[in-house]
Amino acid sequence: MDLNFCLREMTHLRYFAPIVIEGKKLGATSTFYMAKSNKYNCPSIEKNFLELEKFISKYSVNLENISSLTKVKNNIITNEKSCMDIITQCKVDKKVTTTYQTDFVLNYHKFNYQQVYDMIMMPSENIADFYECNTEKNVYFGTTKYDVDIESKLVLEKYKLNKDTKKVLFIWPKSRDLHNMPISIIKNFNDLGWQVLIKSRGKDPIDKKTIKKITEDGNRLFFDDSWFPHTTQELLEVCDLVVNSGSTMIEECVMHNVPLINFDIKPAKRHGRVHKHRVTHSYLYDYDYCLNLKSLDPSFNTSKLNDMIQVVKGAKKQSFEKAKEEWLHNHTNSSKNLLNVLL
Repeated sequence: MDLNFCLREMTHLRYFAPIVIEGKKLGATSTFYMAKSNKYNCPSIEKNFLELEKFISKYSVNLENISSLTKVKNNIITNEKSCMDIITQCKVDKKVTTTYQTDFVLNYHKFNYQQVYDMIMMPSENIADFYECNTEKNVYFGTTKYDVDIESKLVLEKYKLNKDTKKVLFIWPKSRDLHNMPISIIKNFNDLGWQVLIKSRGKDPIDKKTIKKITEDGNRLFFDDSWFPHTTQELLEVCDLVVNSGSTMIEECVMHNVPLINFDIKPAKRHGRVHKHRVTHSYLYDYDYCLNLKSLDPSFNTSKLNDMIQVVKGAKKQSFEKAKEEWLHNHTNSSKNLLNVLL
């Protein structure tokens, strides 16, 4: 039994790794067919390749160049439209794509997923209906990146974090939106004794002056320090709260049961055009684990921040479970579900 993956971006490893691990338990051998993305997440970049080597060594994964993919006969697993140009040339039993956050909203029909793939792993049928991406090729097995058990103790040790300090995960906004984000709220958290863990990405750099200020105040800055388990998911396991700015990582907040304060600052016009869905996963903001704001009131102060924290921290676990049931899924068997059909 073989499993074949197209790996062009390290961001896709979090979706593939749980399938590899579950497949190994069933006796399946996995092969990564590696391509270059020429971006910060390219698997051929030295730092990324070193992490990839550790993973493939641990789980006995074969590594091949993407040019060999056309020789595959049984199955190909990719993420969204990654390597689609090569996949369309392949004659295999099953072509499968996993979906990445809400990238499918723009990609599904534009790239004719239903014509290219035999199985399209959508997060849920309700989401497929909401975005009008519901075809007979969809399967609703869940999202494989949540088939992972992350131990908070190990995360604390790995990143040298104090377990007794309250921590907030601050998702750094895109440069485009930075001027609308109340960055000063970081100091208010510090005044309450909270440590702020700032998560950014290689494509969203932070200037040196800001980094210096952040770290001088005892806060920490993270990029994509780990691709699997991914840094964001690791940090969610040790954080008490998230500050977001319309990022799709609200999905991860829900799946990891972490409340959030969201600043709704994403513009309708992006990349030169107005989007039908200004904020994707908008339905996940409508539960009491989330305080959704446009901006901070002029009278905002540290005391008011404390009141805001108490509101969202008071959300019951049932709110997260309801959101999962209505929009996502409440299990960690996505990889098993897929392999039950694929193998």
